[in-house]
Amino acid sequence: MKIVVVNNYKEPRQIDRAAQNIERCTGQSIEKIDFNEPELHTRVTESEPDLVILTGSSALLSKPRTWERFQPEMDLVRKAKFPVLGICYGHQIIGSAFNAPMRDLGQMLRGYEKVSVIKKHPLFDGLPSDLVVAESHRQELTKVPDGFQLLAQSTTSKVEAMVHWSKPIYGVQFHPERSNEDHPHGRMILQNLLKQI
Repeated sequence: MKIVVVNNYKEPRQIDRAAQNIERCTGQSIEKIDFNEPELHTRVTESEPDLVILTGSSALLSKPRTWERFQPEMDLVRKAKFPVLGICYGHQIIGSAFNAPMRDLGQMLRGYEKVSVIKKHPLFDGLPSDLVVAESHRQELTKVPDGFQLLAQSTTSKVEAMVHWSKPIYGVQFHPERSNEDHPHGRMILQNLLKQI
């Protein structure tokens, strides 16, 4: 299986850590492509991915210059002919690509939090309805974009997980790759996703 990770981080150590975590959770090696790569859609498509994962980022989409810089990635999502998973900022990129409103939380939300599954979906096979997953964000989507279904929410984020009705496009506000022995739910979600592809 070929997994392409679109890197949205500015700091090299953050993408290195994210890549290691994704490889550990999925058991697959990955190819990294930076979000600002020229002709992003062509570059990713030519890699012939089975799955594209959009990483988190410390950037804020509420800033106009940031919004402009990430337009090619939003375009990639809209044109995707392959499965896409957006994690945290990547989830917000997907929402923004389909015109979902966002808001700033006013502070950084970090740590393991309870997320409630509100719609059965194969992503959550073998998992309880209340998950414990890693959060690290300061903005959120305030509603699911048109064409998507809400799958999970929490007391801190209205849209914790979503899926497109007709395309294999998934978004999670939390960080499933930040999984460990005490908090295995994120890893299980990633493994369930691989079974869907």
